[in-house]
Amino acid sequence: MEKGNTSNRIREVQSDLTLISKIQDGNDQESLLELIDRHSGIFHSMVNHFMSHPQNTLDKSYIVGEKDSTIYHSALNYDPDRNTKFSTHLANQTKWKCLNVLNKKKKNKEVFIDDDSTYIEPSCDSFIYDINKEEALSVFEKCLQKEKDQRVKKIVDMRYGTDNNKLTPWRFIAKELNMSIQGCINIHNRFINKVKKEGNYV
Repeated sequence: MEKGNTSNRIREVQSDLTLISKIQDGNDQESLLELIDRHSGIFHSMVNHFMSHPQNTLDKSYIVGEKDSTIYHSALNYDPDRNTKFSTHLANQTKWKCLNVLNKKKKNKEVFIDDDSTYIEPSCDSFIYDINKEEALSVFEKCLQKEKDQRVKKIVDMRYGTDNNKLTPWRFIAKELNMSIQGCINIHNRFINKVKKEGNYV
């Protein structure tokens, strides 16, 4: 039997709990990709349920673009001692992500960036929904110019620098930079936290 086939068979029989344990303990890339493949359907069904209204098209696109990140963070904060299946946990995490976006949109009357070539989606915390978009862009660009880690600039450029205003999936960015998905997400989120502190958004 070929080595590759053996590896695939072993991966197929691993439980969600085993995959999650490998992600939590060692940020295992293969386990994360397997978990994403298994549970993307659940994620999409929840997003489609809560974001089905035509007025939510842009927000739905944003949330869908965060699929890999949502599954990754759901794996990190999953607690098996609560006797809840990971699929249920992910469904709840996705539901609250959708409701959070909808509530912020209602509260702030759609104060988000969606109308120019410098379109930048909100971070995982959707903090841009809460502030003036011109101010947010100014702080964002200022922090990016000062950033010494070239990986940050590459990730930001790939993530947000598309012509169709859609987020580039994390797995594509990770492959291009020869990094893990969670590694790219962590670098991105550390930069977003710098932006928050710089603009006193924390």
